[in-house]
Amino acid sequence: MKRKKLKSISQLKKEADKHFSIFIRQRDRYCVTCGAFTAHAGHYISRSWLGLRYNERNVNGQCVRCNIFLKGNMDEYALFLKRKYGPDILEELKKLKVPTQFKRKDFEEIIKKYKEEK
Repeated sequence: MKRKKLKSISQLKKEADKHFSIFIRQRDRYCVTCGAFTAHAGHYISRSWLGLRYNERNVNGQCVRCNIFLKGNMDEYALFLKRKYGPDILEELKKLKVPTQFKRKDFEEIIKKYKEEK
């Protein structure tokens, strides 16, 4: 009997990114910074901070122009976050900006959660 080959951590991370991004783009049909049609899941604090990579308050729908060409349109993004989540949101997110490591189980849970949310 052959054993099923496990996906690598890198593959799991990529799959988690895909399902989370779809969830964000479906939740936020329009860019939170300019109102255009949403094509990206834009991170306020960079997704390189793994602890914030899948944080629903840190990630919101953005158009290509704001997310890529305007590098997140950060001033407008900060105003949006304060309006939606309150004046303390930027500090709350900043406190979560700590080195984090995810294990296989963490990615599998993210995949399961956001596959079901679609």
